[in-house]
Amino acid sequence: MKTVALLFFAFVLVYTAPTQNDEYHILRNIINNVSKLLEDPEKLSDIMVPSGFDKSHCISTGPEDFCIAEEILSKMNSTKYVIPENILKIDRLLIQYNKFHPTNCTVTLNKDEEQLRDLLKDLGCCAQFKYSRLNHKRAQLFFKPESVNKV
Repeated sequence: MKTVALLFFAFVLVYTAPTQNDEYHILRNIINNVSKLLEDPEKLSDIMVPSGFDKSHCISTGPEDFCIAEEILSKMNSTKYVIPENILKIDRLLIQYNKFHPTNCTVTLNKDEEQLRDLLKDLGCCAQFKYSRLNHKRAQLFFKPESVNKV
């Protein structure tokens, strides 16, 4: 009985472990939700957020910038603005994504502000970049150039 319980626990542990495939789907969901929000240009025009997320830094470095975006979105005051449901979804997806890349997220927010729309555009571009890199890695697993017969 103990053996069965131990095997069951091991199975659950392995089965529920996050995989690169999960990270891939989370990024895809972030991109989809950002795209839906950006379809209506006037919907987010009056919402201002602290400017702390840098798209070029996010693309050139690791994924710790997603932590900054999570902090900014999670600190939005829901009583001040009517926050669209997709913003809450993006925030939850960022929390899940950041579990793949734990960092000590120290957000130094200056007094400058930007439109939420600009933050979402930058986040979408960065997520698209990370997504395409993961997609490229996944494709390499299925197609290995050294296995092709050379003439």
